[in-house]
Amino acid sequence: MLPSYLRPSRETLLSVARVAERLGFDSVWTNSHTVVPASFKPRYPYSENGVPSWNAKTDWADAMTTLGFIAAATERVRLGTAVVPLIITDPITLAKQAATVDLLSNGRFELGIGAGWLLEEGRALGHPTDHRQARLAETIEVLRLAWTRPTFRYDGRFVKIPEVGVHPQPPQGERLPLWIGGQGEAVIRIAAEHDAGLFIWLQTPERVAEYGRKLRALRPDAPLAACVWTSQEERLWEGQVRPMEDAGVDLMVIGRRYDDRQVSELERFAAEFVSR
Repeated sequence: MLPSYLRPSRETLLSVARVAERLGFDSVWTNSHTVVPASFKPRYPYSENGVPSWNAKTDWADAMTTLGFIAAATERVRLGTAVVPLIITDPITLAKQAATVDLLSNGRFELGIGAGWLLEEGRALGHPTDHRQARLAETIEVLRLAWTRPTFRYDGRFVKIPEVGVHPQPPQGERLPLWIGGQGEAVIRIAAEHDAGLFIWLQTPERVAEYGRKLRALRPDAPLAACVWTSQEERLWEGQVRPMEDAGVDLMVIGRRYDDRQVSELERFAAEFVSR
């Protein structure tokens, strides 16, 4: 994970991205929020009390701008979002942004999207927050049309688009990897039915393995990703890498609250795991 929130800066972002590329990491990732309401109903799915560790005063660098910046500073490492909640954007804007980052990176972009849980954020932006899973499925269809057709129209239940063209199209075209983030049976079904990977955030290896079994029962070759987050004091990676591998994870994304030791920590991880 790039340090794109809490302490984003030119120096921290370039440091992590360039070190990750030099050390042989597969990809760098950023998550995404446009606005954080000063108060909202606790429903954060990754903490016991439903409240995240960040708030309305937390720095959040824009995900797509960040990855466009990183694209110019790297040559090999892939670039991903984990994830863009659809309640902060619309299908056409997302298609254009994704295609642009893919173009600027010479086909290295991977798009992670989710229905979105912070409903107050969507409302603050004037975006619909109803029928989020259905809108997610329709958005995937729109993205692939925009990336592959000279022009197209879409008449879904919730998304309706007149005949338009969205150019430039991404170098990867319809092969641009899609990841679906979230929890529950609906997310598994959407990933399986729409030829996308499933991205699981902050869950135990046992829980990730359960998601993987259900996903691959529907589509055996479906990719599975998991994010593991550690604090500055913890050394949990050693107890996560092999269990996640045993759980069937194809892509493991590591994150932490980056500090002045961020480079040395990445070097330590690479020496212990990437070089193997």
